[in-house]
Amino acid sequence: MINNFERRGLLQFVSPNFLPVTVLLIEGEEFLSNLREILPAAQIALLKKESSTEIKKLCDEYRADLIGELPTAPKMFELIIAKDILTVGENFYAMLMAFNHLLKDSGALLTEFYNVRFVKVLENLRRGRFFNNEQRLWAKADVVKLLDEAIYKEIHFLPGKREDISATEWENFGFDNYNDDLTTKIWLVKACKCTAEVAALKELFTPEVRADLSRILHRIEYKIDVEENFQRLTELCEREGIFDEYLSDFIEQVVIHAAAKDFIKARVGLN
Repeated sequence: MINNFERRGLLQFVSPNFLPVTVLLIEGEEFLSNLREILPAAQIALLKKESSTEIKKLCDEYRADLIGELPTAPKMFELIIAKDILTVGENFYAMLMAFNHLLKDSGALLTEFYNVRFVKVLENLRRGRFFNNEQRLWAKADVVKLLDEAIYKEIHFLPGKREDISATEWENFGFDNYNDDLTTKIWLVKACKCTAEVAALKELFTPEVRADLSRILHRIEYKIDVEENFQRLTELCEREGIFDEYLSDFIEQVVIHAAAKDFIKARVGLN
């Protein structure tokens, strides 16, 4: 039985899974033991710029492939764990975009950051001290903005490290303390490539089928050969077994104009 302590840190976001989940660890050999326990059949790659005999032994012990550079092929991994990308990285946006490129449609990036709104940081600032020589500090709002610009669609936070200290003084100053932000030193982040709804849609049918369905719906939306494309839509749904609930959700996600959504749904009997 894996308890919360054993799944500490970023692995709180990872649910037990016995399928061969593809995972990329960025300089994260400390996760190998617990990760292998949570995902016993996972295909794990550890990116390590400078390896050693000990690292190679760890990879052998936990059945992980040791690699020296970031892969380039798209949609390789269902999970990327890059603990320090926001704290010691340099070109944050470029790296986040690179990870997005490597993630499958239902994949997620796990990372963490030091909170600039933590009361001890605020207290140091009040005293004219700002220690930021090694680790970058962020506010949650800035992380959300950065991830949004890097095309991540769904973002979740968990407290990574909190301290039992009072934030009352800073709340009295007017600082918002939503979700105990002021007493949280480290925030853990799960950034999903797609929303849960879109990821679910993409898992049921092949990319080719989804592309055909999207193309037909857009042609109907823009009134291109409407009758012919409704016939193609009917044939595609019958041939591929696309059921009403899926088609309705797909229309909601793909068709832009509300009037076109209503028209298509009414025409195929989904209203």
